Amino acid sequence: MGWLQNWSDSRKLSAARADMLKARSPWSINEFVSVAIDLNKAEEGLQEIQAAIKEFPNSECLQTAYRSLIKRQSEEEIRRNREELKSGANGLVYYKLAQLYKQCGDYDQAIEFSRKGTRLYPDFEGNYIILGGIRYERFQRDLRSTDGLRAIELLEKASDLNRENYRLLKQLAEIYLAIGAKDLAIVKLNEILSFAPDDSEALKLLGQAHKLKTTRKGGIKEILTEFERRAELHDKLKNQGIGPRGQRFLRNASLLYEKIKTLEERVPGFQRVVVLSPQSRLLAAHPNDNENERYVTALKDCFEAGLDCSLRMDISTFEKGLFETENGLVYLLVFDRLQMGLFCSNQMRSDRLIQEIHKFLEHDLYI
Repeated sequence: MGWLQNWSDSRKLSAARADMLKARSPWSINEFVSVAIDLNKAEEGLQEIQAAIKEFPNSECLQTAYRSLIKRQSEEEIRRNREELKSGANGLVYYKLAQLYKQCGDYDQAIEFSRKGTRLYPDFEGNYIILGGIRYERFQRDLRSTDGLRAIELLEKASDLNRENYRLLKQLAEIYLAIGAKDLAIVKLNEILSFAPDDSEALKLLGQAHKLKTTRKGGIKEILTEFERRAELHDKLKNQGIGPRGQRFLRNASLLYEKIKTLEERVPGFQRVVVLSPQSRLLAAHPNDNENERYVTALKDCFEAGLDCSLRMDISTFEKGLFETENGLVYLLVFDRLQMGLFCSNQMRSDRLIQEIHKFLEHDLYI
């Protein structure tokens, strides 16, 4: 039966690949990968996802599927490190676990282990690097000075603990260059050159730093606040990091309207859908009437509260959530830094609603 099973599996995989190619989107690719995993062809699924992520870099479902596969490969290593915690841990074990969970996309677990590591082993720099790196990723995406400041504080703490960590010093120098903190970048680069005087990367960055304008007076907090202010004034800078899907709809809001209008047909009890720009301005809504103004205000407050909560609790940024109200269901989500709110009655089961919106985001908005 072995050859017959292999033949049957190959036919199923070929059929799944053909379905994927009919309407190529993150959702259809993920469906193919699911079939590959079920047929014990995880390696083929991984290859497809790695190629697709380059094509659809902002796809949540592809990132989730990729991390799920990485997590499968990391399960044994995670188990070994967790066992080591029971037998006598050190800062390095917490760091390795945090790094593994970060690679798998489980940022909350990564933050939890690295925070425990800093608390129990405050003289080990690795866990500060994890926390600082996560904060800096958020700063690059959202351009919020509070994230940038916290990232720098954590990474500087790590640098104080190990003055010859080349990668860390280089990362700090690049951060300072990115925000225009010329003098601070030069300090870090000179630290590298003190123990690696011929390092070509450091010398190149030092040349770039000397070409910058002199840093304005004030500390790092003032520099970051000014950087955020400039980002607010220039939409192009504020919109950096938005993928092709988001850019497409920012350029053509009428196309987005035609897309979201289809939700009325596929969501029983549909009431309204509203999409905001990264600056929380109305981009598209259906129905398109005078009621949208108060929905925009409410959504803006909700998303700002979610962001504020994530900053205060030091957890991953709010991306989606389903809420039950007296009048029905509200589904809030962020995709490509666009903010969307869907309002409907409770005629539709919540799990079914989530599945429908998932396909809408990962398939309909791409084709």
